[in-house]
Amino acid sequence: MRLFIASTFPDGILRDLNDRLSHVRSKLPSASWVRHETQHLTYAFLGEQPDSLVETIEAPLIGALGKAPTFSAVLHGCGFFPHPRHARVGWIGLEPEQKFADVAHAIRDVVRKEGVELDRADFKAHLTLLRMRDRWPPASIDLFQKTMRDYKSPPFTIDRVTLFSSQLNPKGAIHTPLREFAMAT
Repeated sequence: MRLFIASTFPDGILRDLNDRLSHVRSKLPSASWVRHETQHLTYAFLGEQPDSLVETIEAPLIGALGKAPTFSAVLHGCGFFPHPRHARVGWIGLEPEQKFADVAHAIRDVVRKEGVELDRADFKAHLTLLRMRDRWPPASIDLFQKTMRDYKSPPFTIDRVTLFSSQLNPKGAIHTPLREFAMAT
């Protein structure tokens, strides 16, 4: 089973964000836009794993996330990976970055201790909005950044983390929540 651990966001927050994006999407080159219902922040992508891993990591994640404090967050800032000149992924940032990084660190420690090999990339708190197959011209990169850089969502609470299975589908991945882990209040 293909697994990842993530935070989801309130529907109203995502609706507001996607309304903002809808005003600029038609003015931008072709891209694969992430569907509203699958937008999330991935802390750890575990890849293909045996079903037994779900039970193996459950108790350690309950313990680690039960110590991680609940916090208020906002969507703010934007950018491209790996960088604007060679953009492949467009994203919106999340603040406070350090609190998201602390949650990611706790999760990644647990799954690594259980033998899951994770990517070595540094964690960057972000919500992926689009993926590009072809390079965008600089004017399109600028338009996206000008539209999104001053965007700031209303505050929302991060109080839980979810373990998902992900089934690939020609119309987009299907994410199924398997376990939810509450954070400290």
